[in-house]
Amino acid sequence: MILRLNTDIAAGALGLVFGALLWFPKGDIGRLSIIFPRAILLILALISIALVVKGFIKPSGRQIEITGSPRRLLTVMIGFFVWWGVVEILGFLLTTLIAFFALTWYLSRVETAVTWQRMLKWTPIIVALVGIFYLTFTEVLNVRLPSGIFF
Repeated sequence: MILRLNTDIAAGALGLVFGALLWFPKGDIGRLSIIFPRAILLILALISIALVVKGFIKPSGRQIEITGSPRRLLTVMIGFFVWWGVVEILGFLLTTLIAFFALTWYLSRVETAVTWQRMLKWTPIIVALVGIFYLTFTEVLNVRLPSGIFF
């Protein structure tokens, strides 16, 4: 699919929408813990506004080619929003493990049929990735991740 659009306005609008969605925290976050994320969101908003203004002052239309299936892209995007909604219920570890397995299966089946043996081969890699994310956030960055009904 080939689109012709002003990428400055599109990127700026997307940045503003993304920043607006993340402005309101989902859980109990302390005043000091929210300072850095809010500062980053303000910087994102300023850059996005600058992009929108540039897009109107000096428009530059570009052709954007989206390769692959638009249905697959939309499915993965919806999957990330489902993950974001379910992470509060099931917790970060379980939800992320399920999401990584589902994403790996869904994107791998484009090339060939995915067997259980093949998924079992990928299990250590998926578990290691989720474990690295978890340890990085909890131990290095000292960020509390959502703990759900299981962990």
